[in-house]
Amino acid sequence: MAISTILRQKAGLSPARVLLPEGSDPRMKDAAVKALELGVCRPIIMLTAGEGENFSPGGMEIVDPCSPEIKNRGASVWAARKNIRISYALLLMENRLNLAAALLLDSFAESMVAGAAHSTADVLRPVLELRKLYPGIAPVVSCFIIEVPDKSFGENGIMVFADCGMNPDPSDAMLAQIAGAAANAARDILGLKPRVALLSFSSKGSAEHPSVLKVRRALKIARQKFPDLVIDGELQADTALIPWIGEKKAPGSPVAGRANVLVFPDLNSGNIAYKLVERLAGGKAIGPVVLGLNPPVNDLSRGCSVEDIVDMCAVASIQAGLVSRN
Repeated sequence: MAISTILRQKAGLSPARVLLPEGSDPRMKDAAVKALELGVCRPIIMLTAGEGENFSPGGMEIVDPCSPEIKNRGASVWAARKNIRISYALLLMENRLNLAAALLLDSFAESMVAGAAHSTADVLRPVLELRKLYPGIAPVVSCFIIEVPDKSFGENGIMVFADCGMNPDPSDAMLAQIAGAAANAARDILGLKPRVALLSFSSKGSAEHPSVLKVRRALKIARQKFPDLVIDGELQADTALIPWIGEKKAPGSPVAGRANVLVFPDLNSGNIAYKLVERLAGGKAIGPVVLGLNPPVNDLSRGCSVEDIVDMCAVASIQAGLVSRN
């Protein structure tokens, strides 16, 4: 079964209220209509009076970002969270993503999807600014859900790549945290039994370099922090994915040759890898799926299609259900 079908069917079991602030983008309008028709979420789309002209799909909630009531509601959240004057907070509401972040935290919706017309930084900055950070809260990381035509890889061609979108040069401790978060995503969103490979240009001591040492330290930390996690490293990509190579380079490994979660040592390698898989291998990449935010917020590539947006709405719906159960 294709990954889109899996995600959409799972989301349809308990569709969440998903806020779509970029209603001025035609792809968002089309995706909202399709997501509603498929039942993957209950979309709430932001549209001004002008943007919403001739757009009136039955059953869809439309919110006007210029409404004084809505702006006051968002400004109240910013004023309370950031300890600023309401007059200044109202100025911030001219930015639709600032408004959307506030409404989300005020339980206006259960999750949010944006990024069709904005950068990742623009989407996440207001959410992170409003998020209350306390010691012990897991860091925010991201992953991509990958599907490749060759079903011998991963789990019938389905894998999770992390972190390919947010953390440029994670420390060993951060790398261990990324591994745990990606494994949880594989299990909770996709229903997989995660087998996590910490990737490197070295396999089990075949090379020495500070970046290799970082991966080894990350493995030790991850095993201590997540004792039930099936994880191994350091592994080269072919060692992680191809059984006979895994057996040759890492004999006895519970992961080598069978990995379905690939954790990259830095953002350079992760971002390059997922784009090469997508473009050269004909893979499908869904993401970046943001992990560690409550309520969930997911980003889009600015080159996304309507189908990509629908898939991310499905992921956001699933994540909202996970959050509500915890």
